[in-house]
Amino acid sequence: MTVVSAVAVSLASRTTVETRVQQMNLENTEALLTAQAGLEASIAQNQALEGSLGTGKEYKVTLGEAGTTGVASEKINQGEAFELNLEGASAVTGIKIYWKSATIGGVPAIFVSDVRSSQSVDYAYDSTGSNGFTKVVSGGVFEGVNYSYVTPVPISISTTESKKIRIMVLESSAFIGIEPVGGQLAVQSTNFRSIADISSAAQGVVKYGIEYKESKADQLPSVFDYVLFSGGSIVQ
Repeated sequence: MTVVSAVAVSLASRTTVETRVQQMNLENTEALLTAQAGLEASIAQNQALEGSLGTGKEYKVTLGEAGTTGVASEKINQGEAFELNLEGASAVTGIKIYWKSATIGGVPAIFVSDVRSSQSVDYAYDSTGSNGFTKVVSGGVFEGVNYSYVTPVPISISTTESKKIRIMVLESSAFIGIEPVGGQLAVQSTNFRSIADISSAAQGVVKYGIEYKESKADQLPSVFDYVLFSGGSIVQ
């Protein structure tokens, strides 16, 4: 009887734990879906929102703007481009571009286009100075990140004609930092941050947060660069 009682208590305890775990997983999933629902609604309306999906399922979405004092990119693969929006920039007379390899042993080069209303002004930089590229030999620190290379002098831009800066990465993948000279850049992205609060019988309150960054550059997909530089075509 003692053994049977011990087994019964053990099974009951295990069942209780498994039920609690299932309940916690369910509540965590509800928190995720609530945060996603708030985020999608906020993006669709392009404004901060607070709302509810039912009793005890609340969300709050806040908006923030980024990029006016500088930009740091995520990894950009070889052959891909990064675009900087200049429309709406205030008193900016130039930009400094920093970059470093995103792969061990890589030595990336960059091809920069100042896209203007009447023309495009191009620049090219690498570590050797061959084939018409301008040689760079030193880097610098921007927003706490140590970069391997930086443009020797700031790239001048036109306050009336420059629309965007387009930076294509060559040779190997890279991380890029862009610092304005003389003023502030236009807003480069809107950041949406959604926080969900779920009333939980098992956990008290469950919080879940997700973020989404929406670029203002209206950048074309990289396949268009491939077609432009390879002489190929796009077929649907």
